[in-house]
Amino acid sequence: MMEIEFPGVTAQQYDTVDRSAGARADQPPEGLLSHTAIITDAGLRVIDVWESTEACDAFFTQRLQPALEEHGYHEPSAAPTFSNVHYHYAVAAGR
Repeated sequence: MMEIEFPGVTAQQYDTVDRSAGARADQPPEGLLSHTAIITDAGLRVIDVWESTEACDAFFTQRLQPALEEHGYHEPSAAPTFSNVHYHYAVAAGR
């Protein structure tokens, strides 16, 4: 699981970068199991579950980082944190 926070980022900014990185549900990054974006009083918090740290790193390097730079995103408040997930259960869409 990867967690990261971007202070000062709005929902509109998130949507713009997400579309630019090609990360919407119809074109998910390889290895992504789940993605949650939360808008807080401080900005944006993202929590992802990936098949591997390598899959997450590949997405960040190849697709997300260029989109962040293109749209002038604020730097994250800290480096992403990674945790090993013991169990992950996904509910089918449309239920």
